Amino acid sequence: MNSSQSKNTYIAIGILIFVIGIGIAVWFLFRGSSTPTTPTGDDTSSGFSPFGRTGTGGRAGKPNATSTTQNVLQNGTAGTPIPVLRLLSDTPVGGYGASTTASTTIVRWADRGRGNILEAREDSWDITTLSNTLVPRIYESAWNKNLTSFIASILPAGSSVPNTVYAELKANAVSTSSTSFNPINVTPYNLKGQSLPNNIVSYALSPKKDKLFLFSIQDGRGVGYISSVTGGKLTQLFDTPVTQINVSWPEDNTIAIVTKGTSSEAGFLYFVDPKTGVWKKIIGNISGLSAIVSHDAKYVFVSGTGQNNNVASYIYTVAKNKYNNALIQTLADKCTWGNFYKNIVYCAVPFQPVAGTYPDDWYQGTLSTVDKIWQVNADTGEVHQVSSATIDQSDHFIDAYKLGTDSKDNFLIFMNKNDLSLWSLDLVRSK
Repeated sequence: MNSSQSKNTYIAIGILIFVIGIGIAVWFLFRGSSTPTTPTGDDTSSGFSPFGRTGTGGRAGKPNATSTTQNVLQNGTAGTPIPVLRLLSDTPVGGYGASTTASTTIVRWADRGRGNILEAREDSWDITTLSNTLVPRIYESAWNKNLTSFIASILPAGSSVPNTVYAELKANAVSTSSTSFNPINVTPYNLKGQSLPNNIVSYALSPKKDKLFLFSIQDGRGVGYISSVTGGKLTQLFDTPVTQINVSWPEDNTIAIVTKGTSSEAGFLYFVDPKTGVWKKIIGNISGLSAIVSHDAKYVFVSGTGQNNNVASYIYTVAKNKYNNALIQTLADKCTWGNFYKNIVYCAVPFQPVAGTYPDDWYQGTLSTVDKIWQVNADTGEVHQVSSATIDQSDHFIDAYKLGTDSKDNFLIFMNKNDLSLWSLDLVRSK
């Protein structure tokens, strides 16, 4: 090789090394800029005192879900149709609320593990994290109408006795300073609130969401109170030897109290006047009783332990003191009455019967069902299958419970008892 060729070779090698160096530098530059900086340490200066602190991490296995500008497209991508049956959260939730606006239905819920508050709009794939305030172990919540506050049951670590709290979403004051603004870790709200009285074992919001019924156990007796939604100004409503109950507040003048069901004991449903505290027996002496009252208190979907310990279901008309066969056989715990169509009850009905002792085995989790969604018209007795849900439209085995609808009955919201995930069913498009 002559000197000219050697010189050209060295030049070529130099250019190649230079190009490779530029490529490596560019790769490191973009790789570094794609990873957001996450502050470390616990921020206890604000948020839900005394329980929580502000978190910064995203949900496991998902893109960072702590940003209002980087939302999670959980089930699909923008522009693709939203399915009739939609998975809203694949991680356990601690209760939810739904509200309908002029343009869409909004669902908000609490993450059961961390306490983050998340939101879905039924006209969008986006799942938005509204608050990162940590309130761990929320296992139940009841929301106000505009979804800005809720009552929650929290199970402290190492305890089987829940604490009841009032929590409210408070808007964050966001700085736009270049030195302090980090959009990846800013959420629009903090969660602030306060503890309610001790020994609360059950509660219900009034239909207008402006009052709260609290039931506590004191010295072995059940005591009922009416209070403001924040838990203040408690007024004792009654004192009773009955302690094992479930409560709801279906209409302004009716608090519904049903004894907790078991196949070995007769159950009772009572209506209590929230002004006077007077009890009225509505249904009694039904083994394994579970009952859910319509939002005008005219009808009750009733389930009990039937022949061979299976489920027996009826629709009870209060004014006529009359039972009609519901034609579908399922637990009342797997049903909800419509908010708009108050005479319609929506139920998750097992696709195939599962042998067991009801309701005990289902409560204890020793059996699970695979459901379809049905509706029953309490006025006419007409029965209609709304959706085959898990059989035709989902790859999950859904044992639905904690059902609810938005104010217009456009969507049915429910949880899957198998994994505590949250789902919505479009009732308009499923017809």
